[in-house]
Amino acid sequence: MEKIAAITITRQGIEIGRKILDKYPSARLYLSTKYGAPAGPRETGFDGVMKNLLAEIYPRYDGLIFIMAAGIVVRTILDYVKDKKVDPAVLVVDIKGTFVISLLSGHLGGANRLAREVAGWIGATPVITTGTDVNETIAPDLIAVEIGGEIDDFETMKRVSALLVDNQKVAVLNLTALTVKSLSSGLKENVLLCESLKNLNGAGAEGAIVITEKILTEQEVGPPAVCFIRPKTLIVGVGCNRGTPADEFEAIFTILEERRLSPKSVRSLATIDLKKDEAGLLEFAERRKLPIRFFSREEIDALGTPPNPSETVERYVGVKGVAEPAALLASGGKLVIEKVKRGNITVAVAKAE
Repeated sequence: MEKIAAITITRQGIEIGRKILDKYPSARLYLSTKYGAPAGPRETGFDGVMKNLLAEIYPRYDGLIFIMAAGIVVRTILDYVKDKKVDPAVLVVDIKGTFVISLLSGHLGGANRLAREVAGWIGATPVITTGTDVNETIAPDLIAVEIGGEIDDFETMKRVSALLVDNQKVAVLNLTALTVKSLSSGLKENVLLCESLKNLNGAGAEGAIVITEKILTEQEVGPPAVCFIRPKTLIVGVGCNRGTPADEFEAIFTILEERRLSPKSVRSLATIDLKKDEAGLLEFAERRKLPIRFFSREEIDALGTPPNPSETVERYVGVKGVAEPAALLASGGKLVIEKVKRGNITVAVAKAE
């Protein structure tokens, strides 16, 4: 977790806050100036009014550790809580350092993991109330965090999580080469690991967790509740005419869906460095929160002739292709969609090893 803030409004809490600073070098401690001035460069004083402080810091941190009563925290964060997909991890530590409570964003935000870490560091007891953790079973959202993936549909995820908590049969199918730590050992009897769609359909499960980039139909996947986890394994190589508007790049996702690949599995875009100032491409990437990797002519040339070279691109750009070689260079893998021309853009997709 990159950015952590510890907040206290008591003298006793300051000592615990400073222990947290020792554990996390990038953390910052916010303390009430009622108890004196900050003692170091990673400490910040405030007037003790929690609502004023939270308005400033809530969006800025991945984790917030409140060293105070849980009731104060609940009342204070109420206006800022949005959605489990975006909320930071929120922990509550009592001022004696006896308990560390994972209060918000236990899995996706990493609060459960952070609570265990902090508790171990200060000698406290972690308090975890997430159903799947209490029952010591797997959790779809935690699997997504492990592999850096994305949940396809959160309502379905809740249904599958409820089945796991209720000890109902849930089948798990990993159609990628990714290793999932929580599936490697210690699985409960109601969790059924499957090797193929055929095995999954014959498992007699009430629900399923499927890790894949592929868009599958209801006929292909049998159980009534299927939580798809989309691994970030796809790299989209892009070429375009100069001045192509941002909206035209949305065709990338149409092309993926036509080939039955989930747009949620896209890790990044890739193109030639001549496009570093292509306004439409940059706007699209920012809108979709996708990083772009840029490659030089020399790097693209070193890859050799792409599967579908272009005389036009070679004439005007000086390389035999952009979309395919950029996707291959950025992924280190193989093409799953060869070059597709759509309007002013050219798209190719590779799957990372």
